[in-house]
Amino acid sequence: MSMKTKELVEQFLKKEEETIKSLRKEKNNLIETINEISKRVNKNGRVVYIGAGTSGRLGILDAVECKPTFNTDLFLGVIAGGKKAIFKSKEGAEDDEKLGISDIKKIKLKKNDVAVGISASGETPYTVSAIKYANKIGILTVGIASNPKSTLVKISKCKIAPLIEREIIQGSSRLSSGTVQKIILNMISSISMINAGKVYGDLMIDVQPTNKKLVKRAVNIIAIICKIPFDKALILFKQSNRNARVAIIMHYKKCDLNTAKKLLSKPNFNLTSVIA
Repeated sequence: MSMKTKELVEQFLKKEEETIKSLRKEKNNLIETINEISKRVNKNGRVVYIGAGTSGRLGILDAVECKPTFNTDLFLGVIAGGKKAIFKSKEGAEDDEKLGISDIKKIKLKKNDVAVGISASGETPYTVSAIKYANKIGILTVGIASNPKSTLVKISKCKIAPLIEREIIQGSSRLSSGTVQKIILNMISSISMINAGKVYGDLMIDVQPTNKKLVKRAVNIIAIICKIPFDKALILFKQSNRNARVAIIMHYKKCDLNTAKKLLSKPNFNLTSVIA
C-alpha cells in the first residue's frame, strides 16, 4: 500500500535533519577549506566548481548568483556536457575523463585559483580527472562528496565529505546529496566573500542594482548604514553612480564621487574603519 503524503513529508524532513547532522561532523573541514579558499580569493584567485548532472548545475547556480550579490567574477561553474547540459541531461558526458581535462584546461588556471570538484559518489570520471589535472599543475583542489572513502576525497587537498549512506529514492543524488552540496557551496561563496569585505554586518554592500528589487535593496542598505531616510539615501545612490559602497563612503567622508572612488581603490581598504 502506498504511503500517504503526510508520511512521506515526515520521512523527507527526517532525512534532511540527518543530512544536517552529517554535515556538522565536517565542521573542521569546512573551516579549513573556506580559510584556504579565502586566502586565494583575497589575491583575486578564482573558485572553479566542476561537476556533472545535479552537482554541476548546483555549482553553476552558486557561481552565477555571486555576481549580483557580491559584484564578483571570481566564481565559475563547469559542467560535463557544457551549456546544453544545464537544462537537459547529456548522457555519457560524466564518464568522459578527457572531456574533464579539456574543459578545465580552457579555464587557464592560475596559481591562486581553486578547483572544487563536486560529486555525490565521489567517483564521477569527468570530475575526478579534472581534479587530478588541477593537482598536477599545483593549484588548491577541494573535493565535495557524500562518500568519505571515494576517489575524489582521497585525491583532493581539502575535502568536505558528509556521509550520505542512502537516499529516500535510491540512486537519486539530487535529494540529500544535492541538499548538502547546496549548503556547502552557500558557505564557501558567502563566507569567502564576507572575509573579503563584501559584506558589512549582514548587508551585501556590493549588491549590483540590475533590477527594481535590487535598486531598492541597495538604497535601503545605504539608508541603514548611513542612518538616513530612504529619500536621502536615494539621492546619494544616484550621486554615487548607483554604487552602494561608494555612496556610503561619500556620506561618511563628506566627499565627492571621484574622491570616494580613490579611497575605495586603495589596497586593504576597510569600510568599517570609515564608518567608525
